[in-house]
Amino acid sequence: MRKKPEKLKQRRLVSVIAAAISILAVISIFISVSMLSKANVLKFELSKFLALNGSLQENVEALTQSVRGLEEENKRLKNRNAELEDAIEELKRRNEELEQANLALQQQIEQRRRSYRTEVLHGLVDIQELDPSIIVDLRYASNNNFMGFQIYPDNSRAYLRRETAVKLLQASEIFKKDGYYIKIWDAYRPLSAQKIMWEHSPLPGYIANPDNGSKHNRGAAVDITLVDKEGNELEMPTGFDDFTEKAARDYPHHSAEAKKNMDYLTQVMNSCGFKGIRTEWWHFEDIDARNYPLLDIGLDSF
Repeated sequence: MRKKPEKLKQRRLVSVIAAAISILAVISIFISVSMLSKANVLKFELSKFLALNGSLQENVEALTQSVRGLEEENKRLKNRNAELEDAIEELKRRNEELEQANLALQQQIEQRRRSYRTEVLHGLVDIQELDPSIIVDLRYASNNNFMGFQIYPDNSRAYLRRETAVKLLQASEIFKKDGYYIKIWDAYRPLSAQKIMWEHSPLPGYIANPDNGSKHNRGAAVDITLVDKEGNELEMPTGFDDFTEKAARDYPHHSAEAKKNMDYLTQVMNSCGFKGIRTEWWHFEDIDARNYPLLDIGLDSF
């Protein structure tokens, strides 16, 4: 009778164990299914994330390309803007040049008008208008002269009688063929300027008495020297307005070079209708100077 209860217990134990195993199996299956489901969800979410990330990368690349394009366009626009600014500056520069050229042209027109009036009224012509190669350095329009002060207006120009000017142009052509150019220190001189020079002359006899007038006052005399192609003055006996015996043409102690240049200058000028004076190697006057009247027209009226 005792064996039956034990068998019964064993059966119950086996049943409990079997039930427990079944439960564990179910739980295991549930867990497996649950984990598999979560894994699938994670895989799905991961695939969505990867797809989104890929899309974002494509968008980033597209934006990067757009930024690069904008940067290149901005650079191009900056370059174009710089080109336009340069073009504007060039136009401004050209406009300034045109304005200056127009001003110079107006001045030339006015100068020519005055020159024409001067020639018609007084027979005087502007030497440089006839021959621009002639250099003009009017010493009495500065303080670089024997008086030490200026008696001609600023920017004064060299004038001569037309007949005298024609002779000077003939001489200029001869000099230019030999590679030299005329430099004018004085030409037409108003009679009023002659009076000032007479009053300040350091030695009697060197400046013509204004009562009788000078050939300069007739527009028929020039004080000149020669320069080479570089503008260097040729060696001559003295400088301009030297009132010593060294300035005389017959001074016996000139250097060989100075005498050669002085004689060359004199020979050409004489051949073109001028004559010199003994005391001033630079002075040449038209041989017909006496035919022209004395003038006292201020150089500031030309």
